[in-house]
Amino acid sequence: MSTAEVVVVYDVSCPSCSEIARELPDLLRVPVRVRSCRDPQLAVAYPTLRASVRRCATPALGTVRTDGSVRWWPGLTGALGVLPVVRLRGLRGAVGLLWTAFGARR
Repeated sequence: MSTAEVVVVYDVSCPSCSEIARELPDLLRVPVRVRSCRDPQLAVAYPTLRASVRRCATPALGTVRTDGSVRWWPGLTGALGVLPVVRLRGLRGAVGLLWTAFGARR
């Protein structure tokens, strides 16, 4: 099933996460919805989202399929989830964002 949209859930107080959330929409071929982990409606909007993401313990990317179901990719696994929808001209930028994410883990 193909990806119709990507949801980014991150902690706005994290500079690296904020950079990724800000730059990711320009690199993907599908719409990107950005949500704060502090959003009180997050659990209602995405009931399958891990509790650790809702507690701002880890960021996550959700790939929304054409049937509306969401597959969540916590932390750095999100790079795998969005790889199929990266624009070809965005590959260099995507690698740069992944490097930023690795740096934030250290």
